[in-house]
Amino acid sequence: MKARPLIVSDCDGVLLHFIAPFVDYLREVHGLTLSMDSFALTGNVKRPDGSAVEPKEFPPLLDGFFADWMHNQHPIIGAADSLGQLAKDCDVVVLTNIADHHAERRTLELARLGMPYRVIGNQGGKGAPMQKLLDEFQPSEAIFIDDLPPNHTSVKAHVPHVHRLHMVAELEVRHLIPQSPDAHARHDDWPAMLSHIETILKG
Repeated sequence: MKARPLIVSDCDGVLLHFIAPFVDYLREVHGLTLSMDSFALTGNVKRPDGSAVEPKEFPPLLDGFFADWMHNQHPIIGAADSLGQLAKDCDVVVLTNIADHHAERRTLELARLGMPYRVIGNQGGKGAPMQKLLDEFQPSEAIFIDDLPPNHTSVKAHVPHVHRLHMVAELEVRHLIPQSPDAHARHDDWPAMLSHIETILKG
């Protein structure tokens, strides 16, 4: 069987909105707010008196969001249609920094929203899991899409031949995240991203 190209995409901030539903979750469930003065979640979650939630208190908040609020995440405009177009000729995998016990739920949610793809939960850098996917699929071409610059750095370090595309689809944080120096290009909307990927695959 002829090898197919492989598209590996992040989820939050690339396929699904995260910031707006997370803000709703913090306010409605915990009475907290999220300050976006800088691109960091830890340290920017605030109590009503303005004090920051301690770093050790943040992981349970994030876990609670994915456990109880994931169904309120809505897709980034164009994500489902663009991946559907690519999936005609490519294998598509979602590599997301989410705890393993949330990966099955995320798979179901993405499928419900028109993105029925394999989901892999991950913690930390994405270079090593990207290497495993290349070993598994042996693709003719590999493309990695993510919103966080450190993940592009990680992938470049492990598998430098992978084409790395930076995407920050959420307006709330776009101005806070500079283009990754370790990505080949940046596109913050799916029509532009799809066009770029199709150009790569035709080349």
